[in-house]
Amino acid sequence: MDTVMELEIGPGPEPGSYVVRVLRSVGGGEPTETVRLDLDDLVDRRPHLEASVLSSSVTARRVMSDTEAAIQDVGRRLFDSAFAGSVAGAYRTSMAVASERGKSVQIALRLTAPGLAALPWETLYDAQTQTYLCRKEPLVRNVPAPYSPAALAVSPPLRVLAMISSPRGLPALDIDDERERLASALKPHLDAGRVELHWLEDASWDGIHAKLLEREWHVLHFIGHGAYDTDTDEGVLAFVGRDGRADYVAASALADLLDEADPTPRLVVLNSCQSGAAGTSDLFSGTAAALAHSGIRAVAAMQFSISDVAAIAFARGFYTALAYGRGIDEAVRSGRIGILGIGRGTLEWVTPVLYLRGEDAHLFDVAPLPAAPPPQKRPEPVTTSGRMSGAMPALVEETAHPRPTVGAPPAAASAPTGSTGSSDVAREAPVPPRPPADVPPPPAAPPSSGPPTSPPGPPSGSPPTAPTPRHPSKRPSRAKPWITVALIAAVAIGGAIATFLLLRPDTDGGGGDASTAELALPMDTAWTDVGLYCEQGDEFVITVTGTAYHDGTAESEVGPDGLTNGEGAQYRVLADANTASVIGRLDTIPEMFPVGSGTTYVCPAQGGLELGINDTGLVGNSGEFHVSVVKNS
Repeated sequence: MDTVMELEIGPGPEPGSYVVRVLRSVGGGEPTETVRLDLDDLVDRRPHLEASVLSSSVTARRVMSDTEAAIQDVGRRLFDSAFAGSVAGAYRTSMAVASERGKSVQIALRLTAPGLAALPWETLYDAQTQTYLCRKEPLVRNVPAPYSPAALAVSPPLRVLAMISSPRGLPALDIDDERERLASALKPHLDAGRVELHWLEDASWDGIHAKLLEREWHVLHFIGHGAYDTDTDEGVLAFVGRDGRADYVAASALADLLDEADPTPRLVVLNSCQSGAAGTSDLFSGTAAALAHSGIRAVAAMQFSISDVAAIAFARGFYTALAYGRGIDEAVRSGRIGILGIGRGTLEWVTPVLYLRGEDAHLFDVAPLPAAPPPQKRPEPVTTSGRMSGAMPALVEETAHPRPTVGAPPAAASAPTGSTGSSDVAREAPVPPRPPADVPPPPAAPPSSGPPTSPPGPPSGSPPTAPTPRHPSKRPSRAKPWITVALIAAVAIGGAIATFLLLRPDTDGGGGDASTAELALPMDTAWTDVGLYCEQGDEFVITVTGTAYHDGTAESEVGPDGLTNGEGAQYRVLADANTASVIGRLDTIPEMFPVGSGTTYVCPAQGGLELGINDTGLVGNSGEFHVSVVKNS
């Protein structure tokens, strides 16, 4: 990052005094200030702060709760000490310069007095702008290192070794639920091939030792219990011992264990209570700090106890940013923003701590995913009576002979760009034709008001064949222009209704961003804009009702869950959703998700909600579903 402000805060000339020195600043200059800080008072307040942060996830939101007032007071005191006098001037200048460049400023703290490491610097609060620094800018605790290796070149997937340690005698962890939560947070990236998640079944010293020797791991993710041993002044993690009870592993011993891997994992994520806490006498006594000091490039940990819902929200935002090639500092900030989405009153975004060894926050150089091969074209229908073969672009021909089964691809993957490992998705893709069927069209029949009927099935004893197009009863050719006009009118009316529904006033009764939407979802449209926009961590509650037709015949009637009998699997766009079912996506990221008759979707990034049909050919689809969406911020 080219916009960094690094502060060194160390002991001053008198007891209770500290020297703040600007080591690097995007605004230029290296000012120094001597300040006073009541360290003992702030350290004594840690237990109260931890209780306030953890309880904030379940308390009601007022203009400012008592718990936030306590956090804000500590944050203001720390900010006024760290950014005093000329240092404050350098900070304001750096923020202004970065703003002009459209960049954020990484605030890097190099704490050289042991007691300072025990303070919750993540609460830093700028009273002038009324902002918490770590929610606006990446905030890291810098661990000096003689050298810092270059970013590790990674060909996707990014390999994550995860372990859950739940020894007897400590509060039990729901192992299955913990696994499901992390897998759910990583699902878009697991499906896309950006991340590969492996679970360590034996959460013991010997188990992790053997697994580290097995292959190269990029990230170690620990879920379990941690504490700070005040007797030894060192952070510990609870592994599972030979008797099934807790085997407390000191930070220094864990550092030696991780060094057995070749290469050593660049990143360690400690999803355990107080794994980021530090002592008051030894600068590197905390688990996270000790690991970073021993050679781990970056350690993301928790300085307080953290709730399950906040832990998974952090993981979702954190790994999403990392999988797209963001720096580790930006990934931790994304995790904080993810925690913000669990409730308006939560203060648990304070809990994560990042220790970074060296100056470079770019741990991995993630190669782009290979471009997805284009969809293979199916043979064109064989025509008779002098008709031209091919895609039959004419509206009358498409209307008279709709194609079978399910709709059109919501999007087609294009070649990825940049170094983020993500793939852009085309907004619209050509509709591939359906498989041919050498079945002549049925004889003409008078038009009817009901759904068209299908031709008779194959003779008994015939071998199974590819799905045969079902043609509705052929109307006299003179009626085709009227059919065309009727269809155009229907589309126009439907579009007007949908536009009205999307543009009508917000139903939440207030100004600001819309929080609800009601709309019709056409069966023959690739993607429909819902008209709702989310921030990372917001939640869409989607309900879909009604029936539609996936090939224009009465027997092709489906609900929002699509063809639940397994038919048409070869026409799926999204493999884990039924053919012709409702699916969704954000317009800013390529990952799609199943919706069916309803789902709750937590936004992994900013973007507008779009809904579509899980189908690789839209021609012949008809009807629409009714959709209701509620956004929870």
